[in-house]
Amino acid sequence: MKYGSLSKKNKNLQINDPEEYGDCWTYTCFKRDSGLILSFESGKKILGTCEGMLDLFFDRMVLPSPEKKISIHIDGNSQYTICLPKLYCEPCMNYDQVIKVKKRNKLVCVIREKIFGNPDISSISTSIVEGYNNKIRQRLSRFGRKTASFSKIVRGYITALNIFQFVHNFIDIKQSRQSPAMLESITDHQWNWTKFLTYHVQL
Repeated sequence: MKYGSLSKKNKNLQINDPEEYGDCWTYTCFKRDSGLILSFESGKKILGTCEGMLDLFFDRMVLPSPEKKISIHIDGNSQYTICLPKLYCEPCMNYDQVIKVKKRNKLVCVIREKIFGNPDISSISTSIVEGYNNKIRQRLSRFGRKTASFSKIVRGYITALNIFQFVHNFIDIKQSRQSPAMLESITDHQWNWTKFLTYHVQL
């Protein structure tokens, strides 16, 4: 998902502008059943950004097997088809894509494609991650479309999303009265801002 521009939009770039200027894309990964934000990576819309997000995703997931496959639902970005086989062998994946066809900014068709494995056609959907991406836009003004509050530097952009990730995973409560981190047994209680701001990490 393209979440904004850094310092200036692509159409306003000059030849001598720094490489980080222009459109910035954020790749996000959510666990469907609990809503946990597993990983994200921000940068240009290139293979390296996609690989960065998937590397974090790989580190945080239990390795699948042909008997216990991992199910991955993606939009039409073909970069995942290149990157995913580097992490998981094809017999361990049910991987599919949802491709939305638009004409004149209106949705005219939704195509659901099986890429690897044999996913249930009724389960092929990206509506959940789209809902969470919309939540990010609502909570963080710098991610809104066509606003004046876009990020001016990469560090601020990523820091805002890091804070959102923690709040969403550890502080926000779902209908089950548990946070996503509680549902995943990462923590046994709901966190609050005081604990978040005063917690000491031992390295």
